[in-house]
This record gives sequence, C-alpha cells and structure tokens, in this order.
Amino acid sequence: MFTPDDVPDLSHRVAIVTGGNRSIGLETTYMLLRKNCNVWIASRSQSGFEEAKQTLSKRNDIDDEMIQRLHFHSLDLGEMKKAQLSGQNFVKNNPSRLDIVIANAGVSLQRPDELGPDGYELTMQTNHLGHFSFITSLLPLLEKTAREHGEARVVITSSDAHAFAKEGIDFDSLTKSKPHLGIRGLSDAFARYGASKLANMLFARELDKRWAAPLRKQGVMVSADCVHPGTILNTGLGGTGSEWGIPSFIGTITRASAMFIGFSSLEGAMTQVWVATTPDLENEDHGKYFVPVTNWRGRYMASKESPPDSKWGSDDELAAKLWEFSEDALVKAGGQRI
Repeated sequence: MFTPDDVPDLSHRVAIVTGGNRSIGLETTYMLLRKNCNVWIASRSQSGFEEAKQTLSKRNDIDDEMIQRLHFHSLDLGEMKKAQLSGQNFVKNNPSRLDIVIANAGVSLQRPDELGPDGYELTMQTNHLGHFSFITSLLPLLEKTAREHGEARVVITSSDAHAFAKEGIDFDSLTKSKPHLGIRGLSDAFARYGASKLANMLFARELDKRWAAPLRKQGVMVSADCVHPGTILNTGLGGTGSEWGIPSFIGTITRASAMFIGFSSLEGAMTQVWVATTPDLENEDHGKYFVPVTNWRGRYMASKESPPDSKWGSDDELAAKLWEFSEDALVKAGGQRI
C-alpha cells in the first residue's frame, strides 16, 4: 500500500505542479512539500495560490520551513504563446534545476459554442495545447537537471475518460464551435473532454519517444508518463449543468455524492505522486499509462502500469500527428517552433 509517508525524501529537488492550488493538485503539492521538495504552483491566480498556501499552513504536518519552499509561477494555459513564454521565463529565472513536472491542471465540460483566444475548443486548448506549449519549453532545464543530479520526470494527468473519444481525435472539429444545448450539448462536451484526455496520453507517449528515450540511451535519466487519478467527482473542473439548459441541482447532487463514491482528492493525487517520485520506475520503460489499484471497498491502495482502455491510446501514428498538429498550432499562435 502506498501512502504519503512512502514518498521518498525530496530534499533539494524542484517540482512544478500545474493547477497545484486545488483538489488533487493541492494534495499533490502537499505530499511533495511534506517530503522537503521545493514546489512551484503554476496557475493563473496569485490569490488562488495564497489560498492554497493558507490551507496548507494549517495542516499539522506542514511547518513554516516547508511553506517557505512553496512558490507561485504565473501560467495561463488558455493561450499557447503565453504558456510557452511562461515556461521560458521559469527556465530563465530558475536555471539551477527542475526535477519534476506534474501537468495536473485541467478543465472539463466547457461550453461547445465557445472557442479559446487561439481559435481552438476550450477543453483541448487548456488540457493539452497549453500544457504542450509549457512543458516543451521546460525540456532543456529538465535535461540539465538529469545530467547534473541524476534524474528528471514529467507526469501528465490523463484519465480513463480518454475512452469517451471513441473515434480518436477529430482535428478539424477543434476549430469549430457547436451551439448545442441540452443533453446533446452535454454529450458533445463529454466527448471533447475525452479527446483532451486522449491527447494528454498521446502527448506523454510521444514526448517520451521523441525526447526522453533518446536521452536515456545516452544514460541521461529523463522520462514522461501519464496517469489516471481515479474517479473523483469534486474536482470543480466542470460547470453546474445550467450551461446546457440542464437544472443546476443535478450537478450539485453529483458532487455531493462524491463523499460516498469515488476517490478523495488525496487518493486522486496518489498515482501521479507515485509516478513522479517512486524509485521503482528508475530502470523501467516509459511513455506508459498508470492507474490506481483499489481494495474491496473501492479505496486507493497502490498504483500500477496499465494498457489504455481505448485502441487510440497506443496509436503511435495518431500520437505523431497530434505532436505535429500541436507544434503547428503553437507557431500559428505566435510561439516558437519546438
């Protein structure tokens, strides 16, 4: 059984957690902090960071010294150029090391009739395209850290919801709005969320193939993997249901049921922290998908590697196409080619 106490000592290590100020991101930050890691919460809101800092400071096993190792880094995943510049600024201002990146932030159930500033569907824009732009700008520092300190890891939060993308990723649809309301609009929102989670999975796979695997052959221990946090109903990622003309009380009831079914936020953070820190994966292949293991009561016990629940999750051709699409989108948005 894996618990927060099983996280190894992370003294001197530096981690970035996107969306590390709430839900499983906050618990991820908590587990890293209590094991002496220097943690940067990357998010849009300074006020959200301050709230997270206050929340953590009230926990009995978080002391003042740990809180002093908690930092804020401004990151807007909604625009690719801004996300890339955010990563470049981090490298410029923190040139010594970066050991762990956990791409945890995300949105779900966004209105299908709205597009982001770069002209892409909001869920894919935030969950994948923004992270693609941010993480690829951090690769030089991650490689430097691995060469000088032994290892660096990238962990991308995906989901079993990738199976909602039954036809893979329709790239043409990412630039088209769909003004549907009601059940049809909600169904489309689920499909788009699934496509973004599939993109997270394929990005980790292709990132490890293009960047990490060649370096590992040189003895530079870098890796990229993705995880399913488990079923968590109180993440706050979605709306109330009113966005599609559905009574908001349905969403309220769904979230209230989280205390009876699904994981807690702490349980949901376990797998990504395990993949980011465990020595058990030091000599393994990567680009993999990891999921939680539960006991008979449905509670978290451990984490393991698992094949994707969809054929698209291991489609190398689709992964390569996604990479090229993402890089072209970044350039069109005014960013620099990888």
